[in-house]
Amino acid sequence: MMTKKCCICNGDMNKKITSIQTGWGEYKLTIEGINANVCPTCGEVTLESKEAKMVQKLSKSLANIDEDQKPNILNLTEVADLFRVSNQTIYNMIKDGRIKAYKVGREWRFLRKDIETFITGDKCHIAARGQKDKLTDSDTKIIEKYI
Repeated sequence: MMTKKCCICNGDMNKKITSIQTGWGEYKLTIEGINANVCPTCGEVTLESKEAKMVQKLSKSLANIDEDQKPNILNLTEVADLFRVSNQTIYNMIKDGRIKAYKVGREWRFLRKDIETFITGDKCHIAARGQKDKLTDSDTKIIEKYI
């Protein structure tokens, strides 16, 4: 059986049934019984595809709440969840100036309007396709579907 490697510390990950916390704004969910790969060294958790899709559907349903119920300030984990990337990717985006962030004590905070502007603005690129400054109509439709 092939062991998965941690993308943070390159350690061997263990399959485990665990619980995760997700949500949006004031709404927080704890989902138990999730099949995941957990790194015993750094604690990084990756979900199996079936569970990831279920968590995305739950999070999307929370994202569809009224505008006045959405938080104006997001934390790092909320932004990572919104982008569907790791916290480290968000740190990298802060460091190279792709997204605007504010340090409050030891924590990073983001204005929702800044994140929405980044997603819908011309600074959003699809790196995997090698697109620098232009999106195809197909790409735009896919992105708009989830925003």
